Amino acid sequence: MSPVADKDESQYVRALDILDGRAYGFAIPILEALALRRYPPALSVLGDFVTPRRALELLRTGVRLRDPGCTYNLAIEYRNRGDLGRYRYWLARAARTYPDAREELSWFRTRFPHKIMRKFGRLCPWASWDR
Repeated sequence: MSPVADKDESQYVRALDILDGRAYGFAIPILEALALRRYPPALSVLGDFVTPRRALELLRTGVRLRDPGCTYNLAIEYRNRGDLGRYRYWLARAARTYPDAREELSWFRTRFPHKIMRKFGRLCPWASWDR
């Protein structure tokens, strides 16, 4: 691994430690600096802390860098927005290289147990597989 990649990885781990409360400091500036250097895991994590429009931009950048985690998270972002067409499209793209996406695609559904789906009319009734 190159020294630059080692530095990016160590900064990313530090930002995660800060977010988890295991270290002191500010994680968002670290993640933003890593995003400027196009470090894919940072693009994915930073998407949770920025505006929805910026989150899509970051995740699309990660997709262009061929990061399977960013592709999966882009699918989840579309699902949380209620856009099931794009959700299914990006989930199928993520399923090519990401095992979690492959499993989720195998049981694709249009109703979800997540509370956020109520505003889209996609909330499912309580099912036995949710218990």
